[in-house]
Amino acid sequence: MTMSIKTTRLVFSSFAIALILAGSMNAQRVRLISDIQGAKEDSVYVGNWLRVSGLVTARVRNGFFIQTPDEKIDKDPNTSEGIFVFTRTEPGEEAAIGNYVSVTGTVGEYTPSADPMSPSITQISFQVGRDFISVESKGNQLPKPIMLSPEDFRTNSNDQLEKYESMRVAVGSLVVVGPTGGFVNETTGTAVSDGVFYGVLKGTPRPFRQTGFDVLDFKGLDEKEIAKLKKETPRLLPYDSNPERLRIQSSTQIGSKAIDVNVGAEITDLVGVLYYGYRSYALLADPTSPHKVSGGQRVAVLPIPQSNEFTVAGMNIERLFDEVDDADKKDPIIPVEVQNRRLEKLSLAIRQFMHLPDVIGVAEVENLKMLQRLAEKINSDSVAAGKSDPKYLAFLSEGNDVGGIDNGFLVKSSTIRILEIKQLGKDDKFQNPASKEDAVLNDRPPLLLRAAFTNKKTGKEFEFTVIVNHMKSLNGYNDPKEGIFVRTKKQLQAEMLAKVVAARLKNNPGENIALVGDFNAFEFSDGVTDVMNTVKGTPTPKDQVMYWSEDLVPQDLINIIERINPVQRYSYVFQGNAQTLDHFVVTQSMFRHLIDFQFARLNADYSEILRNDSSRVERFSDHDVTVAYFGFE
Repeated sequence: MTMSIKTTRLVFSSFAIALILAGSMNAQRVRLISDIQGAKEDSVYVGNWLRVSGLVTARVRNGFFIQTPDEKIDKDPNTSEGIFVFTRTEPGEEAAIGNYVSVTGTVGEYTPSADPMSPSITQISFQVGRDFISVESKGNQLPKPIMLSPEDFRTNSNDQLEKYESMRVAVGSLVVVGPTGGFVNETTGTAVSDGVFYGVLKGTPRPFRQTGFDVLDFKGLDEKEIAKLKKETPRLLPYDSNPERLRIQSSTQIGSKAIDVNVGAEITDLVGVLYYGYRSYALLADPTSPHKVSGGQRVAVLPIPQSNEFTVAGMNIERLFDEVDDADKKDPIIPVEVQNRRLEKLSLAIRQFMHLPDVIGVAEVENLKMLQRLAEKINSDSVAAGKSDPKYLAFLSEGNDVGGIDNGFLVKSSTIRILEIKQLGKDDKFQNPASKEDAVLNDRPPLLLRAAFTNKKTGKEFEFTVIVNHMKSLNGYNDPKEGIFVRTKKQLQAEMLAKVVAARLKNNPGENIALVGDFNAFEFSDGVTDVMNTVKGTPTPKDQVMYWSEDLVPQDLINIIERINPVQRYSYVFQGNAQTLDHFVVTQSMFRHLIDFQFARLNADYSEILRNDSSRVERFSDHDVTVAYFGFE
């Protein structure tokens, strides 16, 4: 067999040329794309140096995709006809779209180092100076894209689209379930779109994070670890990771432009190549995709409280910093004009969309000065708009967070009488199970407010207690080294909060208590930790969770999130999965006074670039706000 000379990039040494020519003459080194892909997740040719041919269908910044022409495909529908060629740098002109090329390289299965438990993708690694690309012809018609249908998602498995990996696909109608993300520059207060969003085929219900242990986390465990886990937690529920999601990377292909969309938008006739990333199949949209976008989520104003009602909100503001560089903290320096734009957005949200809650428990504020600035901004904006002065007062206690964010309160002193404010658990320590050294338990210690609201109709006072929380994040919970520290810390934080509430109820069984804030946990057990059930006093059975806690609260608490419509149970959207991280937990006595509960849908469903417009309320944070309405006669 003679090697074609129609190349635009030649090999860099005569020795390498000789090796490649020798390889091309060896029939064992020539393979069809479908042979390399096979019908299973991993290729049987991993590690083999071989040659493969196909049409260039897409170009990205570190490689290109090739696919078998339609007239040459095999008869097995379970073997993909496309494959990614990894070049490390931007591919040359020989890999122009429409070129029919032969590529010599090494077969591999790529898994991101940042997520070793992620399923892999089959690729050909091309090494300059060793491997070879030859152009057989140019300007060819591309393979017809495969139209994805509900049948392709019927198995609900994480490898259900393996048969189309690296092939051209199309979606007739897609509904966005995770908005376009972006890169935020804190110093300028702006965001640049990354073009990445998530969607499901039209007619598919919105995906939510469900109870149990993520099945993809099992991929990183060996048989011995799996056996141990099954023995200790035989009733551990699996969570399937919602494989119905499609990750859309609208600007990944060279020459393509970002599509910025909110949740609920419908996209028709989207065309691209199918890849895999961040634990979901990803469609890399073609620069010439004929798609159209329509609709999308719009913000709604919350109900106005009645005169005998008061409202309590939990609000993760997301990193509200000042212009001072604190020597003992890893804090960003934010210019005053950037701060002002953020305060404008926050004031708009609190005044016009949330109707000035009587108490707002806030998270992620650097210091009291910044929270006071926000209070002053809301007060002055209210007066300027012809409304009465709410007279918000700011309260914040410094915690232990190395990044400098803390918990605080905004209290509307025109309606609320403050009885007590104190921080909880700042000096609490525990032994790090990894290092065996003492570690701080609460980076952002809970802050407690005891207050009273007066019914304007009757003149009666209602006393209540609010504890605002921002607990350890989920980041690193499955890390081989740091995971044990993260999991233990989350468990102990939950137990500490449960004990605080139990002690207060022991002294005053009828105390009206509300726990608000960012708990960084789901309303159910994730199979690893059981934060919210521990706080409530309703722990998951021991054989269903890895880190089990006993019942520490004799009077069970109520998480209001669990009492609302399931389709509204979310405050955060992560990789297309709607989930609740921000909760509103109350004692039974407080629950009896609940009138209504709402999420202020101002952030989680909206494109990141809306952060840039201070005249719009959307995206002042990445979390939605919890707001509860309480009333009494």
